[in-house]
Amino acid sequence: MTSPDDRRQALKILDEGLAAVARAIELAKLQGLDLSALQRWRRQFAGDGDRLYRRKGSHRLISHRPTDEERHRILPTCDQPEFAALPPGQIMAALATRGVYIGSERS
Repeated sequence: MTSPDDRRQALKILDEGLAAVARAIELAKLQGLDLSALQRWRRQFAGDGDRLYRRKGSHRLISHRPTDEERHRILPTCDQPEFAALPPGQIMAALATRGVYIGSERS
C-alpha cells in the first residue's frame, strides 16, 4: 500500500509534468504506476480530507473469534520455529498428539 505522502509526491510529479506538456500516461509509467491509480488518488485527495487508510475491520460478532486472552496464549505457540510454516489445522493436530490443548474454554 502506498503511503499518503508518497501519493502526494506522485501527484506533484504528475502535475509538474503536465505543466511541461508531457503525456499523463508516460508520466505514470515513469513512476511505475498505472494512470488509473494516479487518477483515483487525485479524486481521493480532492475530496474532504487526507484520505488515510481508515478501515477498521468487521463489526460483526463472530462466535468463533478468539478472545484477547486466547490470542495471547495461541500466538506465541504459532511463532515457534517448528510451527511457523504450518497452517492452524496442522498445528492443532501436532499439539493434540502431544496432549496439548490451547484455546477456548467457552462451551
